[in-house]
This record gives sequence, C-alpha cells and structure tokens, in this order.
Amino acid sequence: MSKPNKTVASSTTTADVKDDRKIKATNNNECENSTSVELTRPGQQIRPAISCEVAVGLVERLYGLKVLSVSELNSYYDHNFLVKIDPQSKGNPFVKDIWPHGYVLKVLNSMDTREDRIDAVHAVQRILSTKGFNCPQPILNIKGQDKSIEDIVYDLPIESDDKKSTAEFQESGVIRHGRHVVRLLTFVPGRLLVEVTYTPQLLRRLGRNLRSMHTALEGFRHPALEQHRSIWSLDSVPQLLGFTSAIGDHEKRRLIEDIVEAYMKEVVPKKNRFQKGVIHGDFNEQNILVRKASLSEGDDSTASSQPRPQPQDAFGDQSEHEVCGILDFGDTAFSFYLYDVAILIMYAMLDSKVVDFLDVGGYVLAGYMSVDDRTLNEAEFEALKVCVASRYAQSLTMGAYTHSLNPTNEYLLMSSKNGWTQLKTFWTTPKDQLYDRWRIIIDANRQ
Repeated sequence: MSKPNKTVASSTTTADVKDDRKIKATNNNECENSTSVELTRPGQQIRPAISCEVAVGLVERLYGLKVLSVSELNSYYDHNFLVKIDPQSKGNPFVKDIWPHGYVLKVLNSMDTREDRIDAVHAVQRILSTKGFNCPQPILNIKGQDKSIEDIVYDLPIESDDKKSTAEFQESGVIRHGRHVVRLLTFVPGRLLVEVTYTPQLLRRLGRNLRSMHTALEGFRHPALEQHRSIWSLDSVPQLLGFTSAIGDHEKRRLIEDIVEAYMKEVVPKKNRFQKGVIHGDFNEQNILVRKASLSEGDDSTASSQPRPQPQDAFGDQSEHEVCGILDFGDTAFSFYLYDVAILIMYAMLDSKVVDFLDVGGYVLAGYMSVDDRTLNEAEFEALKVCVASRYAQSLTMGAYTHSLNPTNEYLLMSSKNGWTQLKTFWTTPKDQLYDRWRIIIDANRQ
C-alpha cells in the first residue's frame, strides 16, 4: 500500500478551532475479534466521513486536550488529522508534557476494529523506539487507554450520496454513523522522502535502514501480526482481478492480469523458501522521513531521533540525506522480508530522477545486504522482479479503483503519474538483464 502517517496537510481542509499522513490501510485489523481474513470488497464504503470539527471534538472529549488548530492529512481508507494542542492543557492526567510538534488523530476505517491487532502495532512501535528508531508513539486517553472504539456520527457525505455537497448532506437530515477505532499519536517532524533527490547513497541508506528495522524486530511474535492480511499485502495480489474494472485502458488492464498470472506461477510456489519476520508492509516514500546527512556512509543504520549537526546545503536538492523517521505501521505483519524489499524498490523507482529507475534495485539491495551480511536466498532473488511488479500493479489498480469512488481525491492517483510507463518498461526488461545491472551495482558497493 502507498499509504503515510506523515503526509502534507491539505490546504483546503484546514480548520481553525473554533475552528501516520497517508494510511492506505484497507482492512489492517479485521472485524471485531474474528480471526478470519477479510479483504476490502469492490463498492464497500469503510472510510469515516467526518470533518475537522468532529476531529476536534474527539480530541477534546477523549483526550482532555485543548485543540488550537487542526488540518486534514492525506489518507486512503482512514481519516487522519494533524492537531496542535494548547501547551497549557491539563485535562489528561496521563499527558505530563505536551508534544511540541503536535499529534495525529487517527480515525480508522470501519473494518479496523480488532483491538489485538492495534495492540500488536503499538508494541512494534514501542520496540523500535527503544532501539533508536524514531516513529509515532501512542498517547493514552483520559481513561488510560491507547485506543478506544467510538460510535461516530458522520457530518460529511459519502460516495453513495451522489455528489451532494456538505451543506446539502447536512440539510437532508440523513444520519449516518459507524464504529471506528480512535487513536492519538505523536507527530514525527521531518521531511518526506519524496521531497528530496534519491542519490545512490540515499538509496543504499534506505536499504540498510530497512534491514536494520527487520533485525530490531527479530524474535517478536504476536498472533494478530500473523493473522493480518489486507488488499495491500503482496499475498493478496490475486485479489486485484476483482478491481481491474476501474482501469479503463484495455492494454493496461491486460498488463495487470499478466503480472497476477506471473505472481501465481513464479512467487506462490516459492513461498515456503522465503525468510519471514515482522515487516513494515508499506515502506514507501510517504512513510519515510529524512534530514540532511551528517554521518559517514556506514554509520546511519537506524532512523534515529537524536539531534545531529546539519551540514551546509551546497548542492541544493542533491545534498545527501539520511533517514530520521518511519511512519504508518498500519500494514505491519509477520510475513516475508522479501515483500518489504520489493515494496521499497518499487516506490523508490517511482520517484527516482537522478538514478536510472532500473538501477534503483541494485542500490537498495547493496544497502540491505550490508547489514550483518544479510542476503536474499536464491528463491527470494528469483521472485523479486515479479514482487516489485506486483506492487506496481497493486498501487495502480487500487489507486484507480479508489479514485473512481472519490474522484476529487487526486492523492489517490499519485502513483499513476509515472507508474504505468515505468511498469511497462520494467516488465518488458528481461529478468537476466535487470539482475545483471543490479549485481554489478551490488558488487561495486562491496569494494
């Protein structure tokens, strides 16, 4: 899923009080306490339709904090808000000091109500924080809970309201509501990866950071992580065929079908040889924060929150950067490390302007394999190209489908700007030729 915690606040939805970021989560937590897998279905309305005013009420009622300002953040199926709190707020006995950077209010989609799933995600975030990674941390509400399930009345129209304006919907007298998990997390400051130039060194750092995160979570197990699946999991690639009707172009639709077929033939039979552990599940350009680098190439293996001296930016956008934060753990699962690697490569390819996008995988792998001599085994390496293409297919298909339900949300089409052209080139590049390019880069970076 491209899906973030830290995305740019929408300028059209900022509200003055009195006036994770994009979580592309679909069904990150299946319904209630069921252990069955449940995926988003075509036509299903699960996103909470609420305004900034409702968000303010939730923060003040549930968390006892006085809101100074609120702005909506990009999201797929959840509703996220950046809120700034009055530093003098004293209404929550569990909040001693107000976080100066603000908080993110997350109102999860109606499928994400499994509390054990959220407990597992919070545990992952806390483990990473103790090991030097900078990521959002959950805040306790006035009852001492890090989440609650709320019956929320919608004050905005949904897709089925036939393009009613907000005023028309509110005047209609129709009352809709839904049960949603509500959480408040610290807002992590930093610059989104997508906003900077991807140099070879930064791509290596991304790969190394991903591997360091995998290492930090080794040994952690939770039943909810092992049960988790969503339409954005690479395990769910075959489910894309139920959403391709949103792709109007026959040639593009056929490309997606070819990739799904290749996934079934070249990935599924190899799964029993893939290495497993806790993965992020959506390690993309919207979920990674960076800052100007000040360390030597081998020193920045974690997204550290520790302040460091910043160098002069003598090269404009091409100055070197390092990872300083990780966002949006809504797709975290106990799954195949290969999936995280493929997801990172795909999204880094999508926005690579200095490095040839076909070479991106080589630099990411060079960084990933530099930590503890980590390598992909033969089965993983052979399946990597199809996994990368499968993530393109997911992003483009689900972006088109979700945009068909919400045509005003251009954020949903971010991947399509370069994605279709890149995917066609990537898919038609012979695997041996592509892997030879990557091996040359990996070998060069070992010297």
